Amino acid sequence: MKQKDLPQGYKPSYKDSQQVLYYLKRQHKFMLHERSLNRLFLDLCPQNDKVEDIMIKCSTLNDFYSTNIFDVHAMAEHILNLNIDKRLRDHDYSLVDDISNVVIDGKRHHFYSFATKYCSHHQPDHYAIYDSYVEKVLMCINKREPFTNFKRDQLKAYDVFMSVILSFRERYGLTQLTLKELDLYLWQLGKWHFNPYKKVYKYYNYEEDNPFLNDDIRSKFWYGEMMFSTTRQKIDNWMENGKKWLNEAHGQIRNLADRLTPEQFGVVTYISSLNGKWCLYDDQEWIIEY
Repeated sequence: MKQKDLPQGYKPSYKDSQQVLYYLKRQHKFMLHERSLNRLFLDLCPQNDKVEDIMIKCSTLNDFYSTNIFDVHAMAEHILNLNIDKRLRDHDYSLVDDISNVVIDGKRHHFYSFATKYCSHHQPDHYAIYDSYVEKVLMCINKREPFTNFKRDQLKAYDVFMSVILSFRERYGLTQLTLKELDLYLWQLGKWHFNPYKKVYKYYNYEEDNPFLNDDIRSKFWYGEMMFSTTRQKIDNWMENGKKWLNEAHGQIRNLADRLTPEQFGVVTYISSLNGKWCLYDDQEWIIEY
């Protein structure tokens, strides 16, 4: 398998989709997020005629999915002014592009992924979610075994994206899946195989619970890697911090750095810093066992 690629010979199938969906259903935190969003969008605030309701939905989506909407109030006012409820019921694909395209402080922004999520959570059977992981999976599979004709940048036109998604579902016999299930299948495949940190972590494999005993040194490393991932640390920043650490580090730390990639040593630097904040009198010698 190439780094950041699907396994050679991988072919989507209904059987594989069920295994992936079964895995996701066992992820308590993720499923709680999904149930909460369904309750919010479908039960508590199904309409979009009050800015307060829209604000709550925008804020929650932004928090759960980290969609980088830096001015939630502006986005909520924008959605209110679009008067979207009838267009949602009519499954109007152009609505995604209209929500995405917003002016904030005189500057135009395009929040495409957020717009697909907003529409999908109102109408999950009719709007698929665009995500960079989904894009990578579609591009990879179509390159190996073309199922329709499209280019990467065309996926940012929502009618094209939906056409590609539906063609993919038809081509690989996935018509038994709902559009939401298909979303989750593609997203998780991408998360597993295209995650930029896939080759960085040694102990954390996206589990929700620490698989190591408390007195096992690997437990500390697992926790540190998990925190690095879930708090969305920037690897470049910690690689730079790692270089600075090496300037004053003793021989064992230098030997450790020689055994690791710069990215992995960046994570080690983060773990050491994280532990130092909570254990002020820890000598940090255990870090060399990484």
